[in-house]
Amino acid sequence: MVYNIVLLCQYGASTGLVAEKIDEAAKRRGIDVVVNAYSVSEAAKVIPTADIVLLGPQVRFQQKMLEKNYGNLGIPIVAMQPVDYGRMNGEGILDTVLEALEIK
Repeated sequence: MVYNIVLLCQYGASTGLVAEKIDEAAKRRGIDVVVNAYSVSEAAKVIPTADIVLLGPQVRFQQKMLEKNYGNLGIPIVAMQPVDYGRMNGEGILDTVLEALEIK
């Protein structure tokens, strides 16, 4: 199975680097993922296609609103830990994804 991981941030730029780190971590573990970063303004278009949505620290305050608007889809919306995001810790963020999706 391929997991579609959607990252949302303010503009979709810096989070693109984090997406690469998550992809690298998944490849090392033999997990098939597609990871893409988008601006939170594209949420309506990209959330329905996701298996999980990760929020960058700069947009984490929008989590409740996103859950209210898209919670009926059953897609986890998780704020990335600022430390993992800042350090571009793909392994740590991937652990968060796997935990949220209940993948062992």
